[in-house]
Amino acid sequence: MGSSTVVEAVEVVEAVEAGEMLDVVDYRLGSSGAEQERLLAQCELLRPAAAALLDTIPLPPRANALDLGCGPLGVLDLLSERVGPGGSVTGLDTDDRMIGWARESVAELALDNVEVRHEALPPAAAAEAAYDLVHCRLLLINTTHPRRILGSMAASVRSGGWVAVQEFDWATWQCDPPHPAWSRLKALLTEVFGGDVHIGARLPGLLSEAGLTDVRATAHAYYWRPGDRYQTLLLSFAHLFRDRLLEHTPLTPVELDALTGALQEHLEQPRTTVRESLLVQAWARKP
Repeated sequence: MGSSTVVEAVEVVEAVEAGEMLDVVDYRLGSSGAEQERLLAQCELLRPAAAALLDTIPLPPRANALDLGCGPLGVLDLLSERVGPGGSVTGLDTDDRMIGWARESVAELALDNVEVRHEALPPAAAAEAAYDLVHCRLLLINTTHPRRILGSMAASVRSGGWVAVQEFDWATWQCDPPHPAWSRLKALLTEVFGGDVHIGARLPGLLSEAGLTDVRATAHAYYWRPGDRYQTLLLSFAHLFRDRLLEHTPLTPVELDALTGALQEHLEQPRTTVRESLLVQAWARKP
């Protein structure tokens, strides 16, 4: 679950213009080689859902589309297909390694109508309405100010254009049979994650608040079993956020190790399944 540090750049710019400093959430998943591999695998996992979403959005001939926080690929290839040779796609990110990987992906896939830029989306007051579609996926969950991001996205869309967003909602993220270590770790991770882990459920309302109309939404659920890469994602997060868990919760190192050990054993059992966070997709038109 993650995107890139483009969120931080947008918020810092707006904070400076507003004369205040925001409580910006760091993108804590980083830009390691392992994170590149994870994000590309995630692209494949979510490709059918993303394709179905984009197929519902009518675009004019020679459309211009933007993927905000594109990471190493995002939906750049899917957008490239839908705008066609006469259209154009722009991918924005503010992480140097992500930009490099995205440009490699674009070259390997021969996406001649795609440009990747090391750039943040301007704040709403400075944005130019240049796009027929602005999209982001798993970006808002990493910020404490999603309304500002959505405001910039809406301002960057032409009249009659579309804003499309895909975000997870942790409410459905559960294991079966249930286990107390899962419940405890998930609750503690929710406290230290930083962003709104239930933002998926709020997307339709947030799009309406951004001044967009004709709001629509749908959702996708995924199930995992031992051996699937996402079966142990909660444990991966517990490792990634270990320092924050120990600093900001009552857990001791011994207690945290006991929780993760017990959950690891449970998730490896043949009958244990994991229901992934619900992927919520919402899209709306600019009047």
